[in-house]
Amino acid sequence: MLITCDNSVQMGYIYLMPNEAADECTLDKSDIGLYYDLNSLSIPRIKWLSMGQNLNQMPLATRTYREAVDKAFYCEYWNDLDNEGYMMGVELYLPEESFVTLVAHQAFKLYDIRWRNCDFRVLTLEAYHDVFNKRNVIYPLTKEKDAFVILGIDPVTKIAKVMALISARDDIYPIDYMRKPLFILANSSRYYNEVSSMT
Repeated sequence: MLITCDNSVQMGYIYLMPNEAADECTLDKSDIGLYYDLNSLSIPRIKWLSMGQNLNQMPLATRTYREAVDKAFYCEYWNDLDNEGYMMGVELYLPEESFVTLVAHQAFKLYDIRWRNCDFRVLTLEAYHDVFNKRNVIYPLTKEKDAFVILGIDPVTKIAKVMALISARDDIYPIDYMRKPLFILANSSRYYNEVSSMT
């Protein structure tokens, strides 16, 4: 799964679906190697069928994400949807320090769960306790209700942050793709510090 962070603009993008950009990326092009052994990076897959009970404690919206955006909540940046409404990617404010911390604490995890009498995968994009906050809201991506996002919505600004993807569509969100970490860090402050110390 391709997750990028450009420290020069403190922006990130999470590619939830396979894409051409991911095909062209390799970890040896990333500054993340200045922080971690590239061979140690992983997106763990965990079987936790009863996690659905945690999801049941959050409100489940009746409107789809597309119907609710700019009405029930706003986006800090833009999250790309395909023609059917499935989320292709998440654009977010992501400074280097936050990105490195998310990688260090393995915030990106894939869970196999049972929810709404179906098998789902939950891909977390934040720390566990932030994802499964009872104040977060679950929005279906389509009327089929085979994929959802968990949103953390600021009560004052109404700006929403995507905390996790819930999916029963392994064809759209392939497990093999989501388990392959491509953490691409560009313009790292550590890189520039190392270069300046060499001159």
